[in-house]
Amino acid sequence: MKRYVSIIIMAALAWIRCENRVTSPGVTDTEILIGNIQDLSGPIKELGFLIPSGTNMYLDYINAQGGVHGRQIKMLIEDHGYNPQKAVVAAKKLIEKDQVFALYNVIGTSTTEAIRPILEESGVPLVAPATMSGTMSDLSRKAGHLIFHTDAGYDVQSNVLVDYILEQNANAKIGVVYQDDDYGANVLKGIAEAEERHGITIQREAYQRGATDFVGQTGNLMKGGITDVIIGGIVREPVTIMKTSQAMKYSPHFFGHAPTVDARVGLLAGDAGEGFTSCYFAYLPDSDKSGPALYRELCEKNNVPEKMRGIYHYYGFATAHILVEGLRRAEEYPTREGLINGLETLNNWESGTYPPITFNKNDHAGVEKIMLLQIQGGKQVAITGWLE
Repeated sequence: MKRYVSIIIMAALAWIRCENRVTSPGVTDTEILIGNIQDLSGPIKELGFLIPSGTNMYLDYINAQGGVHGRQIKMLIEDHGYNPQKAVVAAKKLIEKDQVFALYNVIGTSTTEAIRPILEESGVPLVAPATMSGTMSDLSRKAGHLIFHTDAGYDVQSNVLVDYILEQNANAKIGVVYQDDDYGANVLKGIAEAEERHGITIQREAYQRGATDFVGQTGNLMKGGITDVIIGGIVREPVTIMKTSQAMKYSPHFFGHAPTVDARVGLLAGDAGEGFTSCYFAYLPDSDKSGPALYRELCEKNNVPEKMRGIYHYYGFATAHILVEGLRRAEEYPTREGLINGLETLNNWESGTYPPITFNKNDHAGVEKIMLLQIQGGKQVAITGWLE
């Protein structure tokens, strides 16, 4: 009888060990497959090249040390051309055909919003979407529990910018130029909040995604006597707006949300961009923090050209730290649920690349503070500490 009991116990233990070895799709004994959707052919294709390049530099560094729990991290990248419909097609391919374990760094607000139903249906987590829309951390939205945001939302940034402008000039007349989509909607949410707090009216000027002509919007701002202009754009839009304004002999103070922080804005705008102030969300690449120090070391080791180094390349590198830490906390035999639970244990966690990050079941916002950088003498200079 004792022999039979021993056999039953051993069988039960073996079954438990096998159960503990169950993983989700995208995980083998040697590899974890991650999916990324970027703009490789549309209006922000330069970002679609820079961001994954920064990510892969860090993943190569981790893989060279043995990866995570002995598995190499491999990232597949699909193109959506900054088009929400194409983002849906790309997400379905990565999840259904390629069987990725998780999605990461999907770029764009409208494009990320478009794939929420696919995330909800599949249960695939999305780590560090490459959009700063505050909607990404809204847990009441579809698939909200599957998305882990890392950056202060555009609504938060709008509030900070308006506060800063009015601190410098209480009589400022403020205007905002915004992309007429989900990105712009989150910008306007913050603008409306700031208007109510300060009892002011902010002039609104919209543009379509991919626009290259801003003469109309600039003319309207001039007519409105706007002294301070906030630009909810990426790289080309602030450059074009500032150059157009210069040509029209209009010289307000210009400010931008975080996507405009790319150093190329100052380089391309030339003297028209002098004084341009933008929001920034992580430790500066040239700071003495551990993340930036490693970034510079790896850039040198990998012979990354100077023209590639900067905010967007660093962004891919910086957010990859959060992805890797989540995979580590998903434990030896990772499941998607394990990744979610693991990320929700981050409590004032120091990545070395961001201010301390906290996630839990009731909060997927990550960091909700920014600093302001200003172009002075053609170079970006931090003009504030962290603002909320």
